[in-house]
Amino acid sequence: MPTVRLIVSTKKKLAPLVSEALFNAGAQGLEERPGPTTTLVAYAESRRELSAIWKLAQKTLAGALDASQQPSGVIEVDQAEAWRTAWTAHLRPVQLTRRLTLAPTSNLPAESSGARKVILYQPALAFGDGDHPTTRLAARAIEAHYRKAPGGSLLDIGSGTGVLSFVAVCSGARRALGTDIDPVAVEAAALNAALNGLSKQARFVPTSARVSGPFDVAVINIELGPLLQVLGALPAAARRVPKLLVTGFLATQLAQVKAAVKAAGFEPRRRTAEADWRLLEAAR
Repeated sequence: MPTVRLIVSTKKKLAPLVSEALFNAGAQGLEERPGPTTTLVAYAESRRELSAIWKLAQKTLAGALDASQQPSGVIEVDQAEAWRTAWTAHLRPVQLTRRLTLAPTSNLPAESSGARKVILYQPALAFGDGDHPTTRLAARAIEAHYRKAPGGSLLDIGSGTGVLSFVAVCSGARRALGTDIDPVAVEAAALNAALNGLSKQARFVPTSARVSGPFDVAVINIELGPLLQVLGALPAAARRVPKLLVTGFLATQLAQVKAAVKAAGFEPRRRTAEADWRLLEAAR
């Protein structure tokens, strides 16, 4: 389906007020793009829905701001997205943990699903729809950690659509930072953060960006080849974490991963499994 977005430009100092007006008007989340002026982006399923949100927000702002301070807004419908996401029509909600369900915006779960919390995502050409054992393995490990020790920060290396970062903040983490080599993934994750109202707690940057901590957990969920490369060249912030979660590999590849984890300065402590896939937990 096409991407429908409302793009609002405003002065930086007025951004909090404009954001509040948009949320009160019905926006489910906002993506904030810094620049000479602040750009706020809201997404919805249709132009009609965004038009109603924008009209209501404008009405609120008209009584709070002078004419010269009024933000500008435009609704864009990107039809080119339709062919790129046609393959996602089969996507369904996935139970990540007992508490958390991951659902595409195109197929929300029924209220009777029993999920205590639903994490939304807009399907994109990036890994992270939850329908893979390693995503569930990592989600369960992250949830267990932050429910037991809330308030920390997650470093999500190879964050894809941002699923594991959202699991962290929904389970008690103060913040999460995701990195990915794919710009499509970084953009998709930022969009999904906005959809879930988590843009302030979950941030996403390219792998080349400088990463600063501290973090109490780092998670890596990528296939074996890139996984070994990342373990061989961990950023400084990742080398200092007390706990490392590594997944994306099969049981037959466990010995290779263990050796790479030890070479990175961590001691393997525990492993969990789903089908033939494994997650390794290690401590610094």
